[in-house]
Amino acid sequence: MKTAKRPKCMRRVVIISTYPPQECGLATFTKDLKQGMSADGNTIVDVIAVSRSSVEEFDPSVRFVIDKERLDSYIQAAHIINEEYNYCIIQHEYGIFGGADGLFINQLANSLNIPLLTIFHTILQSPSLRQKEIMESLLIKSQAVVSLSPKGSELLMELFPMIDDKKIKVIPHGVPQFDYNQGLAKYRLGFQDNFVMMTFGLIGRSKGLEYAIRSLEGLDLANFKYLIVGKTHPNVLAHEGESYRFELQSLVAQLKLQDKVVFVDEFLSDEQLKEYLTACDIYLSPYQHEQQISSGTLSFAVGAGAAVISTPYWHATDLLTDERGILTPFSDIQTMSENIQLLYQSRRLLAWHRFKARSYGEQTTWKMVAKVYLELLSNLSTPIRSLAHYKNYHSFDLKQEA
Repeated sequence: MKTAKRPKCMRRVVIISTYPPQECGLATFTKDLKQGMSADGNTIVDVIAVSRSSVEEFDPSVRFVIDKERLDSYIQAAHIINEEYNYCIIQHEYGIFGGADGLFINQLANSLNIPLLTIFHTILQSPSLRQKEIMESLLIKSQAVVSLSPKGSELLMELFPMIDDKKIKVIPHGVPQFDYNQGLAKYRLGFQDNFVMMTFGLIGRSKGLEYAIRSLEGLDLANFKYLIVGKTHPNVLAHEGESYRFELQSLVAQLKLQDKVVFVDEFLSDEQLKEYLTACDIYLSPYQHEQQISSGTLSFAVGAGAAVISTPYWHATDLLTDERGILTPFSDIQTMSENIQLLYQSRRLLAWHRFKARSYGEQTTWKMVAKVYLELLSNLSTPIRSLAHYKNYHSFDLKQEA
């Protein structure tokens, strides 16, 4: 007589973050990571969403909504997590949590009695005393922490030398699976006769788009289109409306670049974004703040196999090694212009950078990155009080995982 197979024990993971329909990179990251982790068939992944307005209509996988500015909401969330889940992941950005510098998240983290993994999306070189205390508390409470770039890992070790560096992992930002059919993507978007350069993401003054626009002045670029894709960042919209976008549009008119610069004022769906990125020849990332430790937009562009031109902010410096793109100095319009002209004129060089980007991007799909997170979670132990007893973990080796 055959014995019935026992069902697999499903592990339950909860992620604390913003989440769609909220329009921000962190929400998109969480959605993609959740989908990737859930695909193994042995893991249930839910979300506890942080909301300022509590008016969003979240999907059923959102177990609870934290009212950003109410401390009791964080405490209630901690009770739910301890009762229902095996592992907790905190997506950390200072701006998304309540209290001064997002202090309320520490109250939640310190109340957990299950293994905690914290993903740091922003790591400041010179944090304020309070910002440093918030991060240190999360580092101590977490059984593992993740930086999305090697530079972030270095900063954590410099800022917190007392923390066991084996606790700090580097896992790259995941990217969608692209089909790389550029001709078809251009045709669908109506750019089949164009050389396409693109920048996408929520628009704000830190993006340096005025430098990108000025870099096109005087260039002889036939059939060239520069697509600036994305809505204005909600925080920017709340403080200054669309003034920055209007300034950019005025600059385009002043420089007589209306035939080259196209504004796409939309927050793209996943499929739309994949199509735009597949269609673009050059991806331009003109950010003006060096201390940017992670950029999902840059990761996606490399994943799509675009030839990238970027200012040397930290994530770009890490990601564009091995000829995966070209670094151009901050605020240097002339050099940016020369680099654009170089890739436009040399299709051989363009193809080389596109090949190098694609080769790396194929190793960092969400499916592959999610497996690394699941393996990391499976090695986490139950929380203990002494740092000296934390388990040592193996470093993430992207090529080995690939």
